[in-house]
Amino acid sequence: MDDYKNTPEGRAARQKYGDLLQRARPEPSFRHPRMPVSSRAKIFSPFAALRGYEEEIAEEGAWHLRIPRSEPSEEQKEALSAKLQQLRKGMSLKVTYFEGTPDSGFSRTVFGTVEQLDFAQRKLWIACGEKTVLGKERPKLLCFEDILELMF
Repeated sequence: MDDYKNTPEGRAARQKYGDLLQRARPEPSFRHPRMPVSSRAKIFSPFAALRGYEEEIAEEGAWHLRIPRSEPSEEQKEALSAKLQQLRKGMSLKVTYFEGTPDSGFSRTVFGTVEQLDFAQRKLWIACGEKTVLGKERPKLLCFEDILELMF
């Protein structure tokens, strides 16, 4: 392939823009500084053409990871009951719980603080940073029967 500068098109461009080709790149004005390379990269980043696609794929993958619900032993139930009796409002804790249908589901872990305890209804509310659509914090509600493990 020929050198572009020696082609008829290259010679015509050099003749037309020859005075500009030898100049240095102009410095940007104070009002419009150069965009940093990190910001420029965002302009060319890919966009999500299919909204919700990643969530659908994750949900489909999670379906295959479901486990059957297992009943804890009597010792585990007693230890868990003792820990539940020690809970007080405002305590920080880590809770592992079962989420799903009675047949199968997932084991999940949440970190937070005790917001409310109800021994009569056997429920525990944990403030773990979940937010509603309006941005208000919503506590996580757990039934005592679903709790697998408690750590303070």
